[in-house]
Amino acid sequence: MKRIFAGVLAMAVCCTTAFAHPPIHVFVDGGEVSFDQPPIIKEDRTLVPMRRIFEALGTGVRWEESTKTVTAMNTEDVIVFRIGEKELYKNGKPVYTMSVPAQIVNDRTLVPLRAVAESMGANVAWDGKAYTIHITSPQKEEQPIPANQTVQNVPKDGGFLTEIKAPDGTVVLTAKLECDILKGSDAGVSAVNTSLANETFAKGLGFVREYANRALQEYAKNPKGFLPYYIVGNYRLMRGENGYASFLASVLEYNGTGSGKRTDFSHTYALSTGKEVQVTELLPDSQKDLEALWEVSFTAMIDAAPDSFYRNATERLKRSLSDVEFYLTKEGIVFYLPPETIAPAEAGVVSFEVTYEVK
Repeated sequence: MKRIFAGVLAMAVCCTTAFAHPPIHVFVDGGEVSFDQPPIIKEDRTLVPMRRIFEALGTGVRWEESTKTVTAMNTEDVIVFRIGEKELYKNGKPVYTMSVPAQIVNDRTLVPLRAVAESMGANVAWDGKAYTIHITSPQKEEQPIPANQTVQNVPKDGGFLTEIKAPDGTVVLTAKLECDILKGSDAGVSAVNTSLANETFAKGLGFVREYANRALQEYAKNPKGFLPYYIVGNYRLMRGENGYASFLASVLEYNGTGSGKRTDFSHTYALSTGKEVQVTELLPDSQKDLEALWEVSFTAMIDAAPDSFYRNATERLKRSLSDVEFYLTKEGIVFYLPPETIAPAEAGVVSFEVTYEVK
């Protein structure tokens, strides 16, 4: 791709530190994780890009620029550490002292691999000959599938579909994740379809295993007042040509508590390899340059229609620049923030598009 921000942002000039070791490959639960800043070895410790690893383990990440603080959160734990400091805190208590502190390399926060394992309860295996890391997320006790239920038991192109029914035939849980199927002759097409089939299968079956028995029990207690559980969503193909495939996904969940949850995310793949790519692999601009563009653009949207955003949207935006995601279209690249980041849920995804030229 040609540079798309000419006249908008200055080209960042940076020096990349040379590390004298082969490229390090990282796998999380069997799937390889791609990085725009590769893992490095420093003082005999392997440092990995924090955000991509935590997100691969299902944990959201926040960055506080003023204090150089990283906060990683999932449904059970809050993990906090600061750049340059060795202490790692979990739920407010120091639980691990990093032999090498977290640090920033080429605008990316890198943390010792062992810190990820200790903080998330993950298992880590290091192959020193192949320079390969295998991270296995902590395993929850697997709930059995209820008897006499027909459940999709293998990944399939197109997504995941399963219904759990009570003895009277009432559907008490629906898992329906639809995914557009990528077509074409590029080498990576099959790999992309397989990756998305595996993802929708894991999400759908995981929801069924976790909530099917509960849904059946709750329905049996109160058939008239019961609200069916569900995980429903779609992965829409936004672009599937000129070397890249980009999908935008929106998933809704309800598990009997609260009013449900919406999650929006995207995946972009190189069709030559089938591997997922990051925005800084597509564009020559640094992360700092991109964040400057995002701040200016989203701020302009807030100023143009302040009633559509939270009153403190500008402050929330500054805290959320590292949460900006992207996907490709035929015309350009769309940058977006998920619902409830800077605007109420009913506003949906807040986004803007920049056109670009393809080589």
